[in-house]
Amino acid sequence: GAAFAAFQSTPTHGATDWKYFNIDGSSFLAVANHQDSTTTSVNSVIYRWTGTAFATMQSIATRGALDWEYFSIDGGSYLAVANRQSGSNFDVDSVIYRW
Repeated sequence: GAAFAAFQSTPTHGATDWKYFNIDGSSFLAVANHQDSTTTSVNSVIYRWTGTAFATMQSIATRGALDWEYFSIDGGSYLAVANRQSGSNFDVDSVIYRW
């Protein structure tokens, strides 16, 4: 086609970032959910490509998530989430996950 057309919609909560990555030939998208209408303690979601659509693979507890970064070191695959806040508390840990 000559232009993008809507393909799939997914529920998000104040989404701030999408990150695409590939591990061993499988395609993934991670969304950083910042907050819903009442709290910044919302899950962010990792989707896996099924061949026809992106399906939820994993839901991860996040606190005001702002960004995901995927990287590999020495053959290992890692995904880091930058958490910003829990309510009015800005002293929250960000987390690195290993595949």
